Amino acid sequence: MVENVSMLLNRTTSSTSTSETSLITHRGPWDAHSRQYKSLRFLERYLDTLDESKLKSTPCTTFFSPNAVFHDTKGDVYLSGSHIWAWMKRLFAPFESVTHEIVEVRVIPETEDRVVVYGEFVRHFRMRGDKTDIVSPMFCIVTIGPAECEGGTDGLQIYEASVFWDTGILSRYAKRRDEEQKERR
Repeated sequence: MVENVSMLLNRTTSSTSTSETSLITHRGPWDAHSRQYKSLRFLERYLDTLDESKLKSTPCTTFFSPNAVFHDTKGDVYLSGSHIWAWMKRLFAPFESVTHEIVEVRVIPETEDRVVVYGEFVRHFRMRGDKTDIVSPMFCIVTIGPAECEGGTDGLQIYEASVFWDTGILSRYAKRRDEEQKERR
């Protein structure tokens, strides 16, 4: 019994099968087991694109449906993959790097061909020229389904996404950094 509990606690991805029609829970870094699931592979590639600042060189349809809807943490809504992608390019432009540390991701089947991903992450922003990260917890809800047009990744695209995080942390960091620079002068 103790061995079974230990095995479960050390396992990063759990499911009753490798089918996308079952509940999937993943904790910690991506690994060989998480990559067995099409939806988790898709999410990993999407986050890698954000983390590696590949937004400029990646077409929006690689990840977003042309009819996608994106709800940001401030309540703004972006309609269409191209508008979402343009907004994301502006959002992440000031940063040298953005990385996502996985706390937990759950994939829940919504319909026969769509899943909803509930993700809890710790997002690390690094401003250009800085040596330290700005760290913010983030939660997202993402609906993923078959690609609606040419493009997609592994035949999938995002239909809808909602992201929740403390955007004020960036302005507080910038204000504190400006104050520190003024003190040095």
